[in-house]
Amino acid sequence: MANPHEFKLNQMKEAIKMLGSSTEKYGDPTLERFLIDRSMDPKKAAKMFVEWQKWRSSFVPLGFIPNSEIPEQLEQRKLFFSGFSKNGHPVWILDADKYYPVKDQDQYKSNMLYFLFHFIV
Repeated sequence: MANPHEFKLNQMKEAIKMLGSSTEKYGDPTLERFLIDRSMDPKKAAKMFVEWQKWRSSFVPLGFIPNSEIPEQLEQRKLFFSGFSKNGHPVWILDADKYYPVKDQDQYKSNMLYFLFHFIV
């Protein structure tokens, strides 16, 4: 028999299907983050996951932010990839002198998503 954690995860997957969405592109660790965030309540986690999918598909339709969407930020050259650490982790350098907050919230979100995608990948 599956442990309670796996049982909740399966309940969440079923709830997501009932809401008309799919978990095809996402692994269990991604779904578990939503479960943990919603205190292991499969229905609340499924609702949050489906809302997140809708937001992501509208805001990041290509699955990533292309360089052409944030040219001003890239031209300022405030973030540099330095290489890898001894442990194999990517090392990024942020030139804080060149950082000025973006006034447009959508542009700010695009910038942050661009940098996060490049940090993680």
